[in-house]
Amino acid sequence: MSKTESAIEAMADGEGKVAAQKEIAAAQTAMLDGKMGACSMHLSKAMHVGMMK
Repeated sequence: MSKTESAIEAMADGEGKVAAQKEIAAAQTAMLDGKMGACSMHLSKAMHVGMMK
């Protein structure tokens, strides 16, 4: 998760970065709630958004 967060922080500001940050926040919430499937899904979405922009 920290590797993805670092990659997102390095992104240029814009819609993609905001969307990726929201997915990271959702992944962290899911992880804290013990919902690892949801955490994985949000983390995957964050990585894909980061790669597209």
